[in-house]
Amino acid sequence: MKYVLSGVFCCILSWCNALGQSRTDSILTTKGAVTLITCGSAITTFQIGDGKNADYDYRIVDGNVVFIRPIVGNPRPTNLVVREGTNIHYLILAYRDRVELSRLKYTLSAGGKSSTGATGAGAAAEEPAAGQPQSESAQDEEAAAAAAAANVDTTTVGNIAEDFRKQRRSGHLYETTADGITLTFLQAMSLNNLIYYCFRIRNRGSDPYAFNKVTLMQKVIKDTAALHAMPVVYRRGPATIDANDEQSLVFVTPSRPFTKKDEIIMVMYNKANQNQVVLYTPASALPKYMLSK
Repeated sequence: MKYVLSGVFCCILSWCNALGQSRTDSILTTKGAVTLITCGSAITTFQIGDGKNADYDYRIVDGNVVFIRPIVGNPRPTNLVVREGTNIHYLILAYRDRVELSRLKYTLSAGGKSSTGATGAGAAAEEPAAGQPQSESAQDEEAAAAAAAANVDTTTVGNIAEDFRKQRRSGHLYETTADGITLTFLQAMSLNNLIYYCFRIRNRGSDPYAFNKVTLMQKVIKDTAALHAMPVVYRRGPATIDANDEQSLVFVTPSRPFTKKDEIIMVMYNKANQNQVVLYTPASALPKYMLSK
């Protein structure tokens, strides 16, 4: 088996040496070939799913190169966490029946510089919050949001958001109910200087519920509390929730630094009457790698 892997490794290197990827959001695998992952620093953590995933096999070579291959017929998509040096990468690992060999070679970082969401790196500049006295105007905030949205690869971000939206989680973390609408925070992840927030909306009413606007803000608690807007640059999921139905939605914003004392505020506006549903989620509910000390 070692000779087979070595042969495939040589083929991939010779065919794909010039095809390094500057932005890595997901890792693809396929039958009959290995996927090659290269890091600029030594890998200290390589975890698939919850660490007990039996759908994939992998081996780390020379400390910073990983071979990974599926060992079952049709493995389910799952998350992949890679820690190398000071960088932490959160990725989606997925299987495809047919994949070009050029898409099986990934470079997560070069020379210790992360190209994905790394702890403490790539934080966006602070945006002003609506209704708060700030040095920037509302027009500046809208321009910043538009610029951020223009730089988003909607195809890649959309695929990641959809996979993230479909992940099932038992129970709930934080939720609120108003006007027959229950809004629940499920999970979040940071990737490529973007943060993906997943919420569940449950409509307990007898009429469809449509929302036309969602506002996300960070409440920073230091000496005094301050609000900072988090512009939504991408949304995945329906804008209307049928009566007695529930849906998961993902909202994507530029990355921001959080401490465990901060709060995430989500405001959802009813399209019919502009009533609001407001959910306060402590930042301590975020994955630990997203929190600064």
